Amino acid sequence: MSKLVAVYSDDSKLLEAADQLIAAKAPVEEVITPFVIEELLEKFHIKSNIPLLAFFYGVFGITSVFAALYYTFVIDYPLNIGGKAPFSLTFPVLMFIGVVLITVLATVTTFFIQAKVYPGKNPEFEYPGINDDKMVILVDKSKLTPEMEAKLREIFDATGAEKIDEV
Repeated sequence: MSKLVAVYSDDSKLLEAADQLIAAKAPVEEVITPFVIEELLEKFHIKSNIPLLAFFYGVFGITSVFAALYYTFVIDYPLNIGGKAPFSLTFPVLMFIGVVLITVLATVTTFFIQAKVYPGKNPEFEYPGINDDKMVILVDKSKLTPEMEAKLREIFDATGAEKIDEV
């Protein structure tokens, strides 16, 4: 499957191109950037469920860490050190650390699963400079008519694409 590739180095030009591509109803397959561009996500109506899942991981983390600490310090092995009660003020500190650890590990794991990234996986698309500072728009050529392809090339030229290529 061949792709039409437009390479940008300026995010404002990329956003301008995205506006024109959306207006032209171009079949944009993917936009690859080295950093998150929130406006781009809004333009293409991309929503993520990761913030909601992170909240639920935090709720799970706080309940499981509290249960483990309570069981350990109050039920299983209560210690009376210096007259301090088993259910003491060390709980909030340990709970905070445990909740952050569980939430971060579960959220990162969820991100990797959703992005289908794992050790040893070959990249689906490779292009020089894509991991450095270049932003790339991919359009599926099989869904383009010759007129639409010419229009997209004009859009890419007008918005200042550094390079327009076929891969």
